[in-house]
Amino acid sequence: MLRLVACFVALLVSAPTFAVVDPMVVQRVEIALADDPSDATFAPLEAAIRSGEASLEETRDLLTDLARLRAAYRFPAEAAAALMLTAEVTTRLEGANTPALGPIYATAANLFLAAGDAPAAFDAAGRALRIDRAYHDCASEAVADGYRRMAAAMVGLGRDAGEIMALAESAELRCAVSPQGRLRAVGDGDNGGVASEENFARVKVFYATDRARTGNRHPNDFYGGDRGTMDYGTMEITVPLSHKPGRVEAPSLLRLEWRENPDRHYVITRILPSDREAMLGDIRSTLAERGSDEAFVFIHGYNVTFAEAAKRTAQIAYDVNFDGAPILFSWPSRGTTFGYTHDEAVVRLSGRRLVGFLDDVVQRTGAKRINLIAHSMGNRALTDALELIAVRREAAGETAPLFEQAIFAAPDVDAELFAEVLKTIDPLARRLTLYGSRNDIALAASRTLHGMPRAGQAGEAILVTEEVDSIDMSRLGEDVLGHSYFAQSASALTDMTWLFWRDASPDQRCGMDVRTGRNGRFWLFDPVRCDGPALLSALTLIKTEGNAALARIEDILDQAQARGARDEIEEWQAIRTATASVIGR
Repeated sequence: MLRLVACFVALLVSAPTFAVVDPMVVQRVEIALADDPSDATFAPLEAAIRSGEASLEETRDLLTDLARLRAAYRFPAEAAAALMLTAEVTTRLEGANTPALGPIYATAANLFLAAGDAPAAFDAAGRALRIDRAYHDCASEAVADGYRRMAAAMVGLGRDAGEIMALAESAELRCAVSPQGRLRAVGDGDNGGVASEENFARVKVFYATDRARTGNRHPNDFYGGDRGTMDYGTMEITVPLSHKPGRVEAPSLLRLEWRENPDRHYVITRILPSDREAMLGDIRSTLAERGSDEAFVFIHGYNVTFAEAAKRTAQIAYDVNFDGAPILFSWPSRGTTFGYTHDEAVVRLSGRRLVGFLDDVVQRTGAKRINLIAHSMGNRALTDALELIAVRREAAGETAPLFEQAIFAAPDVDAELFAEVLKTIDPLARRLTLYGSRNDIALAASRTLHGMPRAGQAGEAILVTEEVDSIDMSRLGEDVLGHSYFAQSASALTDMTWLFWRDASPDQRCGMDVRTGRNGRFWLFDPVRCDGPALLSALTLIKTEGNAALARIEDILDQAQARGARDEIEEWQAIRTATASVIGR
């Protein structure tokens, strides 16, 4: 471990953009540790970190996995040291005040305490508390936990920890010495005020997960990547009003942003675990309050943390102006680049657990129109669950569809297997839609690993069956891997809105050109022919106001012209054109 630390400064300076390290190195070490849990067995993983062949992001993933394995095999000091290096990389990537550092330092402090290193524990606990006090309400248990860690480290140093413990046990005392505010601003410097309610919206997201709780009270880190039992609850996620469709705004060093700020970023402000009955009841009451009978369930893909999946769910709901219940089903993805085989190992069991949850959504929430969206490896959980439900319903002679739309986005599933499964699950939904892309680097890597084409790969060989509408989205590609286009493009979100609202066939939706490939007829999506933001606004207005939408737009344009708001006029003129085109269909 000392050699690893010694090489680290050079690594920070010279790490390249893309990794060429063995993608299975973490899994190989895990397997070896089962037979030989000695210090020497960690050598290949530490060598991969020292090599400088990984990007900074991948180095952080490797260090995180090293810390996890060191802790699991009772090397607490070495695990803590790996986490402190993880913090160094995170600082390089996200800045010295990123909230991601809080749980890293807190876990390192706990491990240093377990190793009997009180000075190091005191240092790490202090760093964690500085970060957490900036982001959490002073009365929160997350800040209380920070003071308890500090007190434990002080006891280890032989110092009186009475005052610190008093702060831990009394929210009133903490708030007398801590920054206050229900939502902490995360501004451009170390000092911040309270975010303005006028600058962000709140999205309520329901969730079910079989991730294990971490013991960390920070919403971003409440659930980890280990398998647990089913857990349920709700979250509140803020969306900045400056939000652009398709984005999940986050702090950026390029914009000199050091902290999450609800005024500018997606922030999970509250996570409230509950039992199954309470969560299902909450969905029922929320739908009743909103006068809606609609829900969607989102199942995320590989290398996604719980917090990332939650923010993506909120983004989809906000961008498509969803007035029903947005629901996340989160399976225990490790959320690291090198966790692919781990994710493959856990996702299938989660598919079994998804069966019971979907039954609950159908039977016990009051939702009558339920849409399903799965991304990447999450399609394995969804297809497994739907296949089991379909077989059961067929045996019982039940034929009516349970779901409105089932959207399979970039499915990381064997293409031939997927085609066979579609035959079984077809009766369950009114329409099945496959989004694929020939530019999906993540799926290309999966094909190389498995030796078989993936269902989400497109182009001339895109999967085509009579059960599914196959859409080639290759002209989109908002992210580096070309893998998350389904939710990162306003045009793609518009297509999803058409599906949710009107169950429209591809020929009735914007930008769809029919093509004939090797396997038959499919649809090529052309985003240039769809003004995504304008069309999203148009669909929202038509959904709420019907044919009166055009009159409403004219009123808004008159007001904008009276103010001389040129940009606003141009925006609403585009929305008027899009609205007229939809109403005329």
